[in-house]
Amino acid sequence: MLGAAPRPAAAEDWPTRPVTLMVTFGPGGMMDYVSRSLASVLTTALGQPVIVEIKPGGGGVVGIVSAAKAAPDGYTLVVSAVGPLVFRPIMDKSVGYDVDKDLAPVILVGDTPNVLLAAPKLGVNTLKELVAYADKNQHRLSIAHPGPGTMGHLCGVEFAKQAHIGGNFIAYRAGTPIVADLLGGQIDTGIPAYGPGWDAVKMLAVGSEERMDFLPNVPTFKESGYNIVCSTWIAIYAPAGVPRPIVLKLNAAMDAFLRDPETRAKFSKMGLNTLGGSPERLRDRVIADRAAWSPILSGMSLDSSK
Repeated sequence: MLGAAPRPAAAEDWPTRPVTLMVTFGPGGMMDYVSRSLASVLTTALGQPVIVEIKPGGGGVVGIVSAAKAAPDGYTLVVSAVGPLVFRPIMDKSVGYDVDKDLAPVILVGDTPNVLLAAPKLGVNTLKELVAYADKNQHRLSIAHPGPGTMGHLCGVEFAKQAHIGGNFIAYRAGTPIVADLLGGQIDTGIPAYGPGWDAVKMLAVGSEERMDFLPNVPTFKESGYNIVCSTWIAIYAPAGVPRPIVLKLNAAMDAFLRDPETRAKFSKMGLNTLGGSPERLRDRVIADRAAWSPILSGMSLDSSK
């Protein structure tokens, strides 16, 4: 008589070796900082090292494709954002992944507003002055963003449209190198998701509905006369097929951390509104944002195959 079939080792004994947490944008920004904080929490909770691997490129696409192809054993996770998870698949039919079929939602980490930054060399202090500067320079500005199809990219396109200026859009792999090039005078403006320590550049507008407590002197786009709200949420996924017990174990450890009052206060001062919740909360957020943005993005296209 055959004995009962053993339970999958991945669900019963996991983890027995280090876990990789892929970060789909470059180092130094909010996503990098939050990912390292969560890796530390998971290392303690799981009893195995959780190693952060920076894997930027293609506005977040490279890291997601890599994670989607990984074995569904719980040893590969990916941290990404609304752009590559919602916007890019709408705009780019050759993106190389289907979020619903290729990935398993783990947790919605939090969101942070995008900020319009200006290079000190411009000598501007408001959006009105920035537009006047553009008018004097043949109505053109270089506008940096964290990659094609990201919230920063779309926010920049909308600002240029409403301000009636031409934008020379430049894709970067993260917000930190945008700030470095602003300080160096290589570019005029940038619209990354907010990151800590960016006080050296001029912040002209924040993409939140209301002014942020951590940026009390920075007006919203709406205050400055532009109907623009842009905020970037961050989330963690696993490859599709990861056993449900593993997903729930990961979710429980991170959710407890994100809901802790001290954690919330700490991240709030840095510009991140922590969210947390069940995997289903993340799934529903993606579905809702996809429905809301599809009509807006239907006329825009990108092509990862080129």
